[in-house]
Amino acid sequence: MDPLTDIFSSMRIRKAKFTTLDATAPWGVASDGDPAIKFVLVVRGSGVLTTRENPHAVSLRAGDVFIMFGNEPYRVYDHADSRTADCLDVETLRVGNRIQFGGGGATTTFISGFFEIDRLDARPLLNVLPKLLHLKSEQSRSRQFQSVLELLAAEADSPGLGSDAVVRRLFELLFVHAIRAFAQLGLAPKTGWLAAVSDRNLVLAVDAMHSELQMPWTVDQLAKKAGMSRSAFAARFKDVVGQAPLEYLTEWRIYQAARLVEGNANKLSVISRSVGYRSEAAFTKAFRKVMGTAPSQYRKNLAEAKEGRATPIIAEMQEAA
Repeated sequence: MDPLTDIFSSMRIRKAKFTTLDATAPWGVASDGDPAIKFVLVVRGSGVLTTRENPHAVSLRAGDVFIMFGNEPYRVYDHADSRTADCLDVETLRVGNRIQFGGGGATTTFISGFFEIDRLDARPLLNVLPKLLHLKSEQSRSRQFQSVLELLAAEADSPGLGSDAVVRRLFELLFVHAIRAFAQLGLAPKTGWLAAVSDRNLVLAVDAMHSELQMPWTVDQLAKKAGMSRSAFAARFKDVVGQAPLEYLTEWRIYQAARLVEGNANKLSVISRSVGYRSEAAFTKAFRKVMGTAPSQYRKNLAEAKEGRATPIIAEMQEAA
């Protein structure tokens, strides 16, 4: 098991929605940002994207995909001089899952979607991904990734029975393949777990930790998994990941433990053993260091939050990042 599998195996996706947008020139859309993960696939035509943090124009062509994380204001348009409509005003033109707007000229078609994920699921992703992820059509793609794009375009163009559910699943697959492509194309940051899984030696140790999180791993054992000497492994891991191997292991153990504390009623002693702590006291100490509070208080805070309001989503993690 690798970190991406670890994240997506129990990711809690909420409020998934998609729209096919036919924009006829001249056209432009502006948004103050969405408190969610937003996907856009350019099916045909072209456009330009700018964001608050990236004001330089990003050219979009048919086949391009971009993904935005958190409340990042953006503008998409066909020409710099085109009039821009607020996305809320454009939304009023919706008929089913399709919106048509613009000046009546050449058509650019987008498939746009978004979903929200739990704050715990967002945390490791936001640590390694940029707020804007742009994958160009001319960049090499796996056959699987291209198949997902083609299925998504076909389903949105000719929806059938259960189409909403199909598109939601395709967006989940698109998300996984986009992050995989991001890493394989060398676009990922040079530090962090995503960089480690692109390293042919370190990935062996990382996979071992994620597959057997409860094992009492030592640096020596992990170095053997990576096929390296202890000193070389420790130095390389720290350089690539930005953490010592056992610090990384502790963080992922507590990440999984927090999911368990939130998602089931098991005793803390049971949870602590399931993530590799033989002592509940040691588990509590590690949990407090990573999460900023004891596991018992964390569970209490979650219960109180659920009584008063929904669990915080990605936007709150974006503010904390």
